[in-house]
Amino acid sequence: MSKDVIKSADRVFGVLELFRDQQAPLTATEICRYLNYPKSSADALLKSLVSLGYLTLDSNTMRYFPSLRVTQLGEWLPRLLLGEGDTLSMLDELHKLTGETITLCMPNGLAMQFITVIPGTFPISLTIREGQTISIFATAVGIAQLATRSTEDIQKLAQRANRRTTRTDERVDIDMLKAEIEAARSNGYVEAYDRVLTDTGAIAMALPMSQLDRTLVVAVGGLSERIKTNRTQIIKKMRQAIWQLGHSEES
Repeated sequence: MSKDVIKSADRVFGVLELFRDQQAPLTATEICRYLNYPKSSADALLKSLVSLGYLTLDSNTMRYFPSLRVTQLGEWLPRLLLGEGDTLSMLDELHKLTGETITLCMPNGLAMQFITVIPGTFPISLTIREGQTISIFATAVGIAQLATRSTEDIQKLAQRANRRTTRTDERVDIDMLKAEIEAARSNGYVEAYDRVLTDTGAIAMALPMSQLDRTLVVAVGGLSERIKTNRTQIIKKMRQAIWQLGHSEES
């Protein structure tokens, strides 16, 4: 658990994510076993979630299950962030054309968060979990996103990141960052290899602005050698898909 996360919040979402993964009713004992929660704390938490209407309890089997109120928390988000399905269709098309792992990211503080992941079809493919975050600096998706921002915003983010770390190897090299952003703006895409994971590469491009003024980024990722070998075709296919997306949103 991150030091920035309080235990109670971590446990609430741990329970909800467990139901997402299991997709079945669970007893308190089962929840404690899966999540390694103390029984007394879990009982109090589950009782609270039932009282708030986010969980239901079958008094015969003593099994918990999410209520439809949980879905109402976020059912409006895909439409707001992704439009009327065109973005997801574009991701599916890229997946069919490349066979690689396709991701859609959005900025979240000093990180990029994967909000949609379509796993690759190759025997060895890039594995990413939806909701996972990586640094916005020195990653393909991060540089692609930063390239859409003003110089002032980028400077503030980099300074904020440097204030939060005492380790030299974690500090943002602002001059190098500026050079990467200039290259991204010139090329219209970002390539990165072996930065986050060994033998893994990605090509990332920013999408047209969303309704929340948070530019989303699509990336094609997989084994470095495979991405390098197919880079020309991948870039061409990504550009075509994003161009079609932009024009469908205008019509």
